Amino acid sequence: MRKHFVKNDNLKRYVREFEEKWEDASDEVFFRILDELKHSNLIIAVEIGVGCITGVATFTHDGKKYGFLFTDMDEFRKFDPDGRSGSKEFDFEFYKEMVDNGFVEGFILNPESERFILVRDIFEDIGDLPQHDYLPDESYTSTELKGLRDSMDNASLEDFIKDPSNTGRYEELFAEISNSTLLTLMVSGDDLDGFAEDGIISMEDKPLGFLYIDKIGGRYATVYTSEDRISDVQTPLNKYSQIVNFSQITNYALHDDLDGIIINPNSDNVILTRDVLLDYWPALERYCNDQRLNTAIMHMFLIGQEA
Repeated sequence: MRKHFVKNDNLKRYVREFEEKWEDASDEVFFRILDELKHSNLIIAVEIGVGCITGVATFTHDGKKYGFLFTDMDEFRKFDPDGRSGSKEFDFEFYKEMVDNGFVEGFILNPESERFILVRDIFEDIGDLPQHDYLPDESYTSTELKGLRDSMDNASLEDFIKDPSNTGRYEELFAEISNSTLLTLMVSGDDLDGFAEDGIISMEDKPLGFLYIDKIGGRYATVYTSEDRISDVQTPLNKYSQIVNFSQITNYALHDDLDGIIINPNSDNVILTRDVLLDYWPALERYCNDQRLNTAIMHMFLIGQEA
């Protein structure tokens, strides 16, 4: 199940740092906790009856009701080693709505470890939540997406990232990305060429491939300025290209606790760390959320095959 892959290691690290330093903790650490919470996917303890969920597990403090949240299943099992409670995972938005609607006053995070109290004020301080539902309205068709792939020209972006004087100029980089067509690498243990029609593999009925994660020095999502750059990646798996909405892959990297994104690994190696993505997330949403690409995640392309 999905919840068994939930980690939130970065959130947990900042919470521990904040609690260890307490009064000496910097504002930066606290605000980073808020950033991590905004993009988190947390596990909640629920009450279970005969074969169904009957409610949310809560406790009362000073006459106010609080729920239990966990960064991962290991923390949940510390809380409930006998399996008396159930567990579900939701995006942070769900828990914020519970507080906003008065169902609970807040939550305690990892009650057997950090015991970090998420009071109402924390939820009220967090706004502009990331988008998780990418609606297909007015999106490109699969044929239009392949046409974009076949005609992509990222010379301006490639010139920008090759110029060392542009290092650290992230807003300008994201503006360049917004005017570019970028690919990511999808891989599969099976040869999927037989599923292709006109070079396009649809994943609308079932996921046939999965996102390649670069694991050198961390766990990074990858994007590429051309299919030639994808050829630099060495993997025994079968490779396919996919156009990306850069805002969407950024939200994925943050939501799934990756260390960041690499542009053109094994060649340009432009590393956008998790801290950079968190710091510049509002600019990324502003510049790089091309909603016409919302359905791009449902299509892969045979590499090198043009119209």
